[in-house]
Amino acid sequence: MDIYGKMAYLKGMLDGMDLEDSKEKKLFAMIIDVLDELVEAVDDLDEEQDELQEYVESIDSDLEDAEELLDIIDDDLGLVEEILGIDDDDFGPCECDDDECEDCDGDCDLCEYDEDGLIEVECPECGEVVCFYDEMLDDDDVDTVEILCPKCDAVVYTFEKELSEDLDDDVAFDEDDE
Repeated sequence: MDIYGKMAYLKGMLDGMDLEDSKEKKLFAMIIDVLDELVEAVDDLDEEQDELQEYVESIDSDLEDAEELLDIIDDDLGLVEEILGIDDDDFGPCECDDDECEDCDGDCDLCEYDEDGLIEVECPECGEVVCFYDEMLDDDDVDTVEILCPKCDAVVYTFEKELSEDLDDDVAFDEDDE
């Protein structure tokens, strides 16, 4: 007999007892009502637990699918790198000891330009090499460009357009004096 059957049995027993409208009958009726509410609450919790379990299993399945997809992408990327002859060492950190790389605009040894305008900057916090194109610095709508490390969110490169223009003006002014 399930819990609902037992509750129905208790209610039937109370109705079958010869207690008429006594205080004991009222007490037993209240106890049975509280038990009935507790049974409903436990039943609701069981249903919610089942729903949560199904949801967790669904998330786990989706996560497994995503992991498989990432493995496929990683394998495909390895194949593309192999076909193109790209080596992971091509993207390694540079060997510069310059600690003031943050404001150098790519003029120090730590920042390397390649033929395509790619800038590599080593993060001062975690050592991660961050790569970006110099075209990102040419946006006319933005005065300051900050490049963040994807690993630790530290600022690895700052370019201020006004400062750069002021420096260009000073250089032009100095040339006019001579």
